[in-house]
Amino acid sequence: MNLLELLSKETIALDLPAADKPAVIESLVGLLAHSGQVRDAQAVVNDILERERLMSTGVGSGVAIPHAQSSGAARLAMAFGRTRQDIDFKSLDGKLVGLFFLIVAPDGPGGFVRILARISRLLYSGELQLSLRRARTPEEVIAIIAAEEAKLRG
Repeated sequence: MNLLELLSKETIALDLPAADKPAVIESLVGLLAHSGQVRDAQAVVNDILERERLMSTGVGSGVAIPHAQSSGAARLAMAFGRTRQDIDFKSLDGKLVGLFFLIVAPDGPGGFVRILARISRLLYSGELQLSLRRARTPEEVIAIIAAEEAKLRG
């Protein structure tokens, strides 16, 4: 499964005003709720925050991948966001975070594990982070991810 199967311009926010972890998560879940991919936004927010309490999903290099299984999710879904200012997400490398891939899946077998692995592979070279930081529109984000996906296939 590639990321473009889950991402749309409606689930991308390039100017999140959020100043902390809960606000980022609430904003991104809000995008999913608005697009009909989340049945119960508050349940999803609570489940992702609970996951964050166990261990931060700030994976390093300015990127976080908050994720959880939740009964509030209608299906496997993903949102992408970029904050105006990098924030403290309690990342594993201690660096501030400005790029967020939020993934939620309904309760059941871990559907997001393949997506987590895919994001990790795409982020490996560091080129994706740089390009996403420069993107000006949701359409540009989709084109950037499509190009990176093509490199993996190609």
